[in-house]
Amino acid sequence: MANSREILLKLIRMAMGWETDFLLPQDVDWMEVLNMASEQCVEAIALDGLDAYMANNPQAASPIKTLEYKKPMLDAIWHLNLVEFEFLHHLSALVTLSEILHNNNIPFLIMKGFACGQYYPISKHRTCGDIDIFPGDQFDESNQAIKDAGIEVEPYYYRHSAATINDVMVENHKILCDLRGPRRQTKAFEAHLKAEAQRSIESGKEVVIEGHKIEGARFPLANFNALFLPWHVSAHFAFERVTLRHLLDWALFLVHDGKDIDVMMFREAKSKYTYGYSKLADILTNLSMRYLKMPAGDVPLEILEDAINFDEELADKVFDYMFVGQPRERDENVWKFRWNNVRRVWKERWKYKEVYNQSVLNFLCHKAIGVFFKVGEDEK
Repeated sequence: MANSREILLKLIRMAMGWETDFLLPQDVDWMEVLNMASEQCVEAIALDGLDAYMANNPQAASPIKTLEYKKPMLDAIWHLNLVEFEFLHHLSALVTLSEILHNNNIPFLIMKGFACGQYYPISKHRTCGDIDIFPGDQFDESNQAIKDAGIEVEPYYYRHSAATINDVMVENHKILCDLRGPRRQTKAFEAHLKAEAQRSIESGKEVVIEGHKIEGARFPLANFNALFLPWHVSAHFAFERVTLRHLLDWALFLVHDGKDIDVMMFREAKSKYTYGYSKLADILTNLSMRYLKMPAGDVPLEILEDAINFDEELADKVFDYMFVGQPRERDENVWKFRWNNVRRVWKERWKYKEVYNQSVLNFLCHKAIGVFFKVGEDEK
């Protein structure tokens, strides 16, 4: 039986236009491949890859015609339609949000999933759970504008508030990284992120999605994403697996905007911010080249060289964990949720020494201090 992980990676490469070999083996376990694609949050992308395969092999029998796989294929197509519907639903919420903030003269930055969607061949196939924005120094004013529009705003978490617009959660960020780590380093990183975010708000790319211009919104400049995307991955990786969707976001960013990264800034940041940033930045690039076969023609040579020379064994350890790690355990009881996090951290303590450059006890100590002393809640 063909290796399902390799088949999924090949489908992703086909969908991105990064694969030149459009042949697939006959002995594919399509149910396993599609289940894996769903777990990795790239099910729609996998179907795009299958479309590319069929377009390049018109005489090949489609798996959907095989009785054994008809149901999982139809389920996947149903999921694809759902992803497209949810994208339009999110777009509607974003239009409403932009009208509220634009009418109050509050510009904002769109981050994470919705911003990464711009890089995908079919942007509406990049799944998104919520909408993440950063309004610069107008956090309180933006929350008030949303409230004045009749929408409830909850404090939710020390890093951001939350509001539900057209049944879509909007996370309005006051803080961009996790200040509950090594204090001096995380504060410096937060200041750097905010400076790059402000530059993006002032001169980032205008946001036009499916023909809709989102007034007052900006997509990030390259230097912001070069800092923020690996950090965002590290925030997930600290307590759970990350997925191929995270890796694909980074690879697509490098392909489209990598040429605009300030290489000196990027390398200095990797040298300075060793807690959860420096190694993951190189790991993501290393994996993008080796497993996604990311075209690297426009990526600065220094960025590629750093990734090529990175510890390949550690990079593969992170890659394998994407497939064997588990999602974070959620619980409405906050203390039970935190205890589950502690258990997970202790069980997977290799991460903190090998990726975060500190012992697991130091990691837990920083988190405990952050929770008990409410670190970050007084940040401006």
